Amino acid sequence: MRNILALFIAIGGLWAVEETGKVVSVSEDGLAQVLTPKGETVARRLHEGDRKVGWAGRFVRYEVVVEGAETRARGVVSADPEELRQAAEVTEALRRETVDKGRLVTRMPNELMPNMALWDQDGRLVMKKDFLGHPLALNFIFTSCRSARMCPASSACMKRLGDELAKMSSVGGVRLLTITFDPTTDTPGVLRAYADGYGIDSARHRFLTGDSGQIKDLMRHYGIQTLRDDGTIVHNAALIVISPEGRIAYRSEGPSFDAEDVARRLQALAGTAGTKEK
Repeated sequence: MRNILALFIAIGGLWAVEETGKVVSVSEDGLAQVLTPKGETVARRLHEGDRKVGWAGRFVRYEVVVEGAETRARGVVSADPEELRQAAEVTEALRRETVDKGRLVTRMPNELMPNMALWDQDGRLVMKKDFLGHPLALNFIFTSCRSARMCPASSACMKRLGDELAKMSSVGGVRLLTITFDPTTDTPGVLRAYADGYGIDSARHRFLTGDSGQIKDLMRHYGIQTLRDDGTIVHNAALIVISPEGRIAYRSEGPSFDAEDVARRLQALAGTAGTKEK
């Protein structure tokens, strides 16, 4: 495990360097005490989203940014060896599966959802098996999207979907899932701040990030295409509903969708159609 890279990079007056270590504690104001592989304890200020992730006790990797007397940790991600091993296994297997499928990659209704191993907005590694047994609706976004009609509209619809589900009884097992296709920027802490900004119920709705190669393959399997243009990401959008058995049950093209209709579909998959809380 690396401690500090020898190469320093000047970025707009800031000096950035990569560092790994175990987060010993995080104070209320976001000052983390990190134990480095050399046995040194260093202080690193966490950004708002990372303060809520719960990195204490975890091995992490981040970029140190020094500005004046302030030393910050930017882009905190897991560096836990076992988590990285599990994620790498899934990434490699999915890559082989994607190559084997050739042009027929996009999964159609009634096909099984692909495997995955990504980190959520609480910094926890989650896998496909963690969602089986529950109806699921998922979409793809990136947090820095500048088009109000794309990712922000999609996130607003997911928020409304969560609110609709909250009105229904016996759908506590229904899960919502958003995967970023800009994992370099959208670390768990960034996703946590983004979800909080929309008032998302994180108990039901998970935001995932991780290996860029794995995410690219997941996008191909779910029929999501991107193109980098003029400093942003141009892309299509869709909402995919998945059955408790892990099979694709419904697909709505475009960033926006009818939250009430999708909630009813999820309710039916949960076996509770027609029941609402009074």
